[in-house]
Amino acid sequence: MRNSYLWLAQLVTGVLIAITLGIHMVWMHLDTILNFLGVELSDPTSWISMIQRSKEVIWVVLYTMLLSFVLYHALYGLRNIIVELTPSSRVKRITTWSIIILGIVAFAWGSCVPLLLLSR
Repeated sequence: MRNSYLWLAQLVTGVLIAITLGIHMVWMHLDTILNFLGVELSDPTSWISMIQRSKEVIWVVLYTMLLSFVLYHALYGLRNIIVELTPSSRVKRITTWSIIILGIVAFAWGSCVPLLLLSR
């Protein structure tokens, strides 16, 4: 039953990645569409624009959410691939804990910069 919930979380994070990445792609790379909709952007990829966005809570939350969704989705998928290839329960335990530790470290490292920029 536990694997059913983890698999459901895998599917949900896939959908959430598509939504948050879609927001990111529209805002960063589809400036003609945004100009058509009335949102004026000079250059969303410039340094000044990036620093201004980093001081807005909504963007820090969006990027942190995107990071967490991608990390869970990718690392749980990697864990499942490795576990399917190895019949040993010891290897499954080691793989699971290694993936959890890797995920925590990657999340801490990846969310450090947006949070530091927000606090300035």
